[in-house]
Amino acid sequence: MNKKAILFSAEHYNESHLFYDKDLNLPVSKHDVFAMNKRLKQIGFEVTICENSTKSEFFEKLQAQVEISPEDSIHVVYFSGHGGHFEGDNYVYPVDFTTTYELNRSIDEAAINIKDIISIFGNKGRLILIIDACRDEWEIFSGNYSEMATTENVYIAYATMFSNKAFYDKGGLSWFTEAICDEILYPNIDVDSLFTNVRRNVFFRHGTQIPSSVNALLEPVFLNERIDYDPEDKMIYDFVEKYGDEYNEKYGYFQGDDLIFIDAAQFFGISLLDTIWKYIKVNNVLAEKKGIKMPALPEKEQKIVTFLGFIKSPKYFSHDISHTWYYNGRQIRMGEIPPLPPSMQRKLPEEGKELCVLFKVHIDESFVYLKTNLPNGVGLSLKTNLDKAFRTAHVKDGMITICKDEGVSSIQIDSTLHDLNEESKNIVGTAGRNLVGGYVEYHPIYGNQIIAKFEVDQT
Repeated sequence: MNKKAILFSAEHYNESHLFYDKDLNLPVSKHDVFAMNKRLKQIGFEVTICENSTKSEFFEKLQAQVEISPEDSIHVVYFSGHGGHFEGDNYVYPVDFTTTYELNRSIDEAAINIKDIISIFGNKGRLILIIDACRDEWEIFSGNYSEMATTENVYIAYATMFSNKAFYDKGGLSWFTEAICDEILYPNIDVDSLFTNVRRNVFFRHGTQIPSSVNALLEPVFLNERIDYDPEDKMIYDFVEKYGDEYNEKYGYFQGDDLIFIDAAQFFGISLLDTIWKYIKVNNVLAEKKGIKMPALPEKEQKIVTFLGFIKSPKYFSHDISHTWYYNGRQIRMGEIPPLPPSMQRKLPEEGKELCVLFKVHIDESFVYLKTNLPNGVGLSLKTNLDKAFRTAHVKDGMITICKDEGVSSIQIDSTLHDLNEESKNIVGTAGRNLVGGYVEYHPIYGNQIIAKFEVDQT
């Protein structure tokens, strides 16, 4: 899981004649950012610190982070500084807010609308937006109630309620950030539970200031997720490790790998999916203790990936009409198959980028051409009726060219798109999400795939 955080402080505001009577500097912001940096690094985040950023620098830093982050990332964006609301919108104030507002008298030009922060992260993972700022209105502004609105897979944690101030201790931390640092190290609590604890911490300790939140996450998100194992997990792991090599030597690697877990499940009286999950938990923890970072999935996702791997080839795994599962004729206990979690469900095409995939067969004396609207350079796995295995062919000049060998009567495509450059990635989207049409089928692990078969008439 890719976990990235970018922390902004607004400690020294630009001097402005318009705000000459206000002491806008916030020395506490520097302390807040460095405290958050320590905590986030402790729970496995890659952290970037941006002190005293202007509005343009703020968005440049956010955009740079998004561009290099995988789609399943968890992003934390934290801001410590001044903030407020105006005419229904919520804003944070970068250090050049004062001078920009003095020039044009526009809060939209001078401040950062939190909606604009959210829009940068659209469809780029889960965003946890933490705002340690006041949410009141300055004397020169007046406005109506401002709702914190957001889109899917965003969580907003604000230091205080609407029209209220956020407080801090001189020489220390803000109340909100201090409470986050108190609570964030607890493992395996989701973000919403974390900020409920933060809210309680602030209010019980100080008797005022109630942090507020907006939750639009489609599934629980854990900032400090740890996979621990119990004694039964370790016994299963030891069983597999002790006898696994013997199974592979006797049955071959792939079948031996299946059978050792099937026998372990029977030995311990649990399901096959639970057995594999318990083994993976122990394996990941032991690897991390050795300094090896393992790609860890949550339990539901791991079980789905395991199950889909079993049924990809029906050579050994099968089930009857009552959904009793068998391995090469032997009845097995598969276990509960989790529903597809939101993170693995099909995503809609990006707005305005829907691409309906088309093919048209053209034949001349020497070649078969599959004309297509897929981007040039894209690779597809295909085979003819004469091929024993799939091979890669690339789109060039709007077509895939296949040598017309004697006896070629059909062409089959069963493939994700590969060998994508930046331009084609932008067209088809992550995991081919922008592809639509009759040739497109969705797979929970691989994303959109091209599935097609074409007959070749050689007459």
